[in-house]
Amino acid sequence: MFKKILFATIISLFFASQASAWEMGEYVKNKQAGEGIEANDSSWQSSSSQANQIDHSMAQTSVPKDTLKHHSVSFTYGIFTMTDVAAAYASVATAIYSLGTAELQESMFGAFSIDYGYKFNEVVEAGLVFNYAHPFVNGSFYTIMPKFKLNLNNEGFVNPFIEFDAGISITNITSGVSPMFHVTFLGLEIGREFNIILHLLSFGQRGVVSAGIGVRI
Repeated sequence: MFKKILFATIISLFFASQASAWEMGEYVKNKQAGEGIEANDSSWQSSSSQANQIDHSMAQTSVPKDTLKHHSVSFTYGIFTMTDVAAAYASVATAIYSLGTAELQESMFGAFSIDYGYKFNEVVEAGLVFNYAHPFVNGSFYTIMPKFKLNLNNEGFVNPFIEFDAGISITNITSGVSPMFHVTFLGLEIGREFNIILHLLSFGQRGVVSAGIGVRI
């Protein structure tokens, strides 16, 4: 009888230990699976955060800052202007036709110009020119001309440009108004914020050659 009870007890303990071992194994498996999921979630969140940071930094660097200085002001002086040439021809013609009895005194003063320009982009610029010339001793010309300018190297230290101006000129000689123009086939701006301006190959009311200073704002 005692042997049967002992045998039954041993059998019961064996099955109980097997059940506990199986439950412990299942718990470990579930725990490991849960940690893997948590690790995967953490890795995904880290990757997603890094991707968002990269996208944000790329968005910041992909938007260029507007460094273009849109406004410019300049002051130039030129010689052999359109009115100087006209004054010289008028003086010669007057002397010829009057057989030397009349004389028209020219001063060949040249011309001063004040410019304002607005850059729409790196190339295209438009603005206004005010020009003062004194070709005759007793006469002056006041000229206003809208201008159109093409900058060929705006961000460089030397900026070649082409310019066309056209407007009206008012004189106090005959109280008249006449059309006026100027064309620069080759000009140079030397400098960046403050620059030297040269109209080298040009013809019109600014002069055949003119030079001055300017500033970009």
